[in-house]
Amino acid sequence: MSTGNFVDTVFFRYRTGHKETNAFLAVPSFPAPLPGIILAHDIYGLDEHTQNLAVELAKQGYTVLAPDFYSTRGAMGERGKNGPGPTSTFEQRRQLRLTTPDQWAVADINKGYEWLKNEGYADAGRVGLVGFGFGGTVTTLAAGQTMHFAAAVNYYGDVIYSKSMIGRAKPASPLDFVRFIQCPYLAFYGAPEEDISLQDLKALEGALRTHNVPHEIKHYTSVPNGFFNESRPEVFRVQAANESWGITTRFLAKYLKGEDQTSGTRPRGLSGVR
Repeated sequence: MSTGNFVDTVFFRYRTGHKETNAFLAVPSFPAPLPGIILAHDIYGLDEHTQNLAVELAKQGYTVLAPDFYSTRGAMGERGKNGPGPTSTFEQRRQLRLTTPDQWAVADINKGYEWLKNEGYADAGRVGLVGFGFGGTVTTLAAGQTMHFAAAVNYYGDVIYSKSMIGRAKPASPLDFVRFIQCPYLAFYGAPEEDISLQDLKALEGALRTHNVPHEIKHYTSVPNGFFNESRPEVFRVQAANESWGITTRFLAKYLKGEDQTSGTRPRGLSGVR
């Protein structure tokens, strides 16, 4: 375990049914019990970007657990001094995203929640989900299949799977689970693309509204999805990243800490697409 800036970090494994899941844990030096966050990684795996985000959130007073959804998929490569490294090529990552069963990823999240609760690292009633890309997809799926979570934040996750994606690994689209979400839900999307169309976003908004899920969808029409990832300069957009992060941190503080912060670029309530 390493210590820096009052945050302890460690790579470890926890049981997820029939398998073990690799994970990164960041714990701040704050008085317990702490609110918790399960951080769901993008297609690139449990990379340095995801680890840095976990540490940043821990500095704000959260225990942060980042599971590796690719733990048993042959994706980890060599283990170095900083823990397991992500798979090396985009095509490998894309295939892992397509073939990793949604059920396994949701189980990794749910068992991660149980681990945080049972080990005393987080207050069971104050745990949220934050996910990016593939992790945003898993965030919607997990929020719709459990009542554990107090808040969910989805950065540009899939809404409706293409017909070619539906199968044993992906039996139903995330949209099919939106009706069951029991916690406040925040989502960010960039410009429409092949996998996520404007019609998809309208369907997501319609389902959230129809089923009375407290929500906000922030749509950045002039930036690409992936805009938050500074390790990808071809899509990173600093203004959208900074604004969305401010909205996210206030959302988490409100629903996980009970803090209703009103300074800065505060979201205009949880209403709908803006």
